[in-house]
Amino acid sequence: MAPTTPPTRARIWALSLALLLVAAACSDDDATTASDADTSEASTAEGEATDTDTDTDTDTDTDTEAAPVAAASCDEVAAQFTTKGSVNPGLADPVSEATCDNDSIIVTSNGIPDYTYIETSPGQPAAQDYTFTLPANPIDAASPGEIPLVGPLGVALNGVPIYGATEGTGGDVLSLEGALSVCGSHNGPTGFHIHLLGTSSETDCIFTPDEVAAAPQLLGYAFDGYPIYTGNDQYASSWELTDESLFASDTWSAHAYVEGSGDLDECNGRTDENGTYAYYTTDTFPYTLGCYRGEVSDEAGGLGGAGRPRP
Repeated sequence: MAPTTPPTRARIWALSLALLLVAAACSDDDATTASDADTSEASTAEGEATDTDTDTDTDTDTDTEAAPVAAASCDEVAAQFTTKGSVNPGLADPVSEATCDNDSIIVTSNGIPDYTYIETSPGQPAAQDYTFTLPANPIDAASPGEIPLVGPLGVALNGVPIYGATEGTGGDVLSLEGALSVCGSHNGPTGFHIHLLGTSSETDCIFTPDEVAAAPQLLGYAFDGYPIYTGNDQYASSWELTDESLFASDTWSAHAYVEGSGDLDECNGRTDENGTYAYYTTDTFPYTLGCYRGEVSDEAGGLGGAGRPRP
């Protein structure tokens, strides 16, 4: 008969075996728990990274401003020259159109307004035979060019010439009380023309007060090819009245350009975030342009001669 194991040693072995089995089970549980924890932490980290990326994308979208409209092509610019039709029974029907000729935009019009004519000087606007030549691709001049004291510096999309801040006397157009209609235009010996951008809630002008307040509107183009927008409610001129005694006789000498005092440069324009330059009308001098940013061709046309120097 085989010898039997003493009871005391058996119990010890049994207890040891049980302890070993429990320890092994605990080790497996710990490993599983650790593995699960690592997986959970990795998932959490991945989720946090995903959330961070999402937040970054959201912030980027929020901070990025809408890109300004790029400069228009020659055909696109030419197509903008048109009128809203006749609104003045006593006047000829307004005409404004343009075509592209190589690198030039040829504008033809009769200068008749397509908004209500308000008589502020004797006589009715007569149909003219205007031809204006604009560069399709404006080129910055080596230095700012002077705008004419008398005569147009550009043309509105409706074919009406745009003049500067002075009248024939050299004084500011606003020094002549009642010379302009509420729309900022009037008839003269050279025909109907615009001196500044005015609006009214009581009569139709080129734009309504709400349109001008909402955002800059394209008014027309200067003879150097750069666009002219309404900026009355968005931008302030950097020209300041420094000698009120000259306001009615020599308004250019009465004012001084103070860089940084307003939103616009000496020519009453600015370059947007896309690098596109444009002029903006303002409520104060010089109202339209202070100078030409770009080169002006001798073929620009217009009465008084584009680029005539101011004193």
